[in-house]
Amino acid sequence: MKKANQGKMVFKAMKTMGRNMCSGLSLVFLVITLVAFSLSPLPAAGSGYPNRTITLVVPLSPGGEMDTFARAFAEPFEKLLKQPVVVINKTGGGMTVAGNYIASSKPDGYTLCMLPIQASLTEVYSSFRETPYSSKDLTPISQLITTAISVTVKGDSPWNSLEDLVEYAKKNPGTKIGTQGVNSLGSLFMMLMAKANGTTFKTVPFRGGSKIVAALLGGHVPIGTPAYSRVRRLNQAKKLKTLALMVEERVDFDPDMPTVVEYGYKLPYVSFVGLFGPKGMPPEVVKVIEESIRKISEDPSFRKKMISMGIQVDYKDSSSFQKKLMQDKKRLQALFKEKGLVK
Repeated sequence: MKKANQGKMVFKAMKTMGRNMCSGLSLVFLVITLVAFSLSPLPAAGSGYPNRTITLVVPLSPGGEMDTFARAFAEPFEKLLKQPVVVINKTGGGMTVAGNYIASSKPDGYTLCMLPIQASLTEVYSSFRETPYSSKDLTPISQLITTAISVTVKGDSPWNSLEDLVEYAKKNPGTKIGTQGVNSLGSLFMMLMAKANGTTFKTVPFRGGSKIVAALLGGHVPIGTPAYSRVRRLNQAKKLKTLALMVEERVDFDPDMPTVVEYGYKLPYVSFVGLFGPKGMPPEVVKVIEESIRKISEDPSFRKKMISMGIQVDYKDSSSFQKKLMQDKKRLQALFKEKGLVK
């Protein structure tokens, strides 16, 4: 009996020892696994991008040039990225509602926004309005298009060139011009043109290009500076007449239309629409998006489609676009200060 009890005790001790050895081996295995995992390279921050739906924000209502372009652009963008691209409109605040939305979004490349200069370099316009973000809160990804701002008059106007307009303004200082505000490209250029010729214009601000067009057609202002896409068909119908465009080179969709540069004038900047993301986007994600935009911009069928819509494709990569933004910022800050528009 005593021997039997001793045998049971030995068996029990061996069993306990076995369990302890197994637990020890398991612990060792776990430690080795964790160490190996910690030493192995982690996947890149943007690897696998994109793998779900991308939201493309437009800061203006449906129907305008930017919205039209966004929806046309979304189709090939979606095909290249192999993920759905959904266009949404977030209006208000002079396009800064959309700008603040993107600045506050997660910087993972799944929320992008199209913005013009006023909503991307907000600090330059801080004397005119307050915004909760600045250009430092955005990642410039690419310039997409150039917006051709026009100098347009009524179709039966006696003016057929900028020279005709300047001669009239010299004899009639204070002639009204319809613009989108004193800090808009149209207003700034006309002010510079007037100064160069020793005359003045009186700015009449309107909320949007469509309002300027209506004022021109109604005879409320003799001169207007809407985007050319707003007046192109009215020009063809002889209801309006564009004298020149505020761009540095002639546009593809109307190569016969002269630029203000050809008349010897300098532009404070050229109006554009760019693609932005939130601050802190992974460089590899920016590269994927940037490269997709380049391919779309170079595609002949896409460019042909844009020409038919009166939209000027003008691609710049992220680096070139950032340089342009900084140049525009310096020019505008100096101009606003010179003109007494800011302190």
